[in-house]
Amino acid sequence: MASPVSMRDVARATRVSVATVSKSLGNKRDVSATTRRRVLAACQRLGYRTNPLVAALMRSRRSHASPTSSLTLAFVTAFPTPDGWRTHPAPIFRQMFAGAQARAQERNYRLEHHWLFREGMSNRRFSDMLEARGIRGVLFAPVPNLQTEIELNWPAFSTVVLGLTPSTRHFHRVTTDYYQSMLLVMEKCRQCGYRRPGLAARRETATRLEHRWEAAYRVAAAAYGARAALPRPLIVEEWERERVAAWLDRERPDVVIGPVLGKLEETIAAAGKRVPDDIGLVGLLVPRAGDRLSGVLQDGEIIGRTAADQLIAQLERNETGIPEHPITHTMLGRWNEGETVRILPAARQR
Repeated sequence: MASPVSMRDVARATRVSVATVSKSLGNKRDVSATTRRRVLAACQRLGYRTNPLVAALMRSRRSHASPTSSLTLAFVTAFPTPDGWRTHPAPIFRQMFAGAQARAQERNYRLEHHWLFREGMSNRRFSDMLEARGIRGVLFAPVPNLQTEIELNWPAFSTVVLGLTPSTRHFHRVTTDYYQSMLLVMEKCRQCGYRRPGLAARRETATRLEHRWEAAYRVAAAAYGARAALPRPLIVEEWERERVAAWLDRERPDVVIGPVLGKLEETIAAAGKRVPDDIGLVGLLVPRAGDRLSGVLQDGEIIGRTAADQLIAQLERNETGIPEHPITHTMLGRWNEGETVRILPAARQR
């Protein structure tokens, strides 16, 4: 593997001193415009890129500030409001931030929250603002709206995405293993004696997660035997009470699996179903360990910590822009016992 191009290589190619190359990159006045253009052209031709960590260290020395004050990472959210991620019913966003912030501090970095739509900024202005502040590492929180398009000056940043966000899927990502989570849930339901587990999800969620839940549900159905006709998944635009009630009557699931907290749980209760006596309830996005909801824990803090590590590693390798081979790191889900499923008589007999 070839060594990265150094400032000394650029100096040799342009027949100037290393100091002149440094001054040209810093746009210093004591370098002529002709020399500066020649140096910058050589940098582009040779593929030289300034290491952001070295640049931050030099800036801190010149300003007599702490080096860590210049090593700032951006935690970027794209909710409709600045605090949308802080007030959202799901704590996963806050957990991711807490985990990433703690890991950044351990690595002598600082993590700052930045709202994508601050002061009505366009993506371009937002990008320029981050660059002006010397921020070169960007951690993107999950984007709530699938139609949100994000276009920054990507070559200026090292970028890692939290969760599965369609508009930034071409970057390295850190997320829950949603496929494995569904396999785990289906196995737990089978062990409890449930015969008709039914999957229910909003279409936007299913699309965001690249249909990993549905795929694993169909694969896991084979464990119930060839004769078992499991309920058809309920995939809807919104949780409409009549539609959910009709699905419960038609498909007769004995346990409902999905992102059940909130409207779906309320609709099941409104249909006269007692949990877990009449029907089981399994969450695919259980908010925290020890929660009353049985299901899969996402462990947002671990995801945040891992994402911060990945981002810092990119910065220290001076890797910026859109990666040629984006990698998705997945965290295995863990089962939370909870109180919304029960062991059925058939399972006790086995």
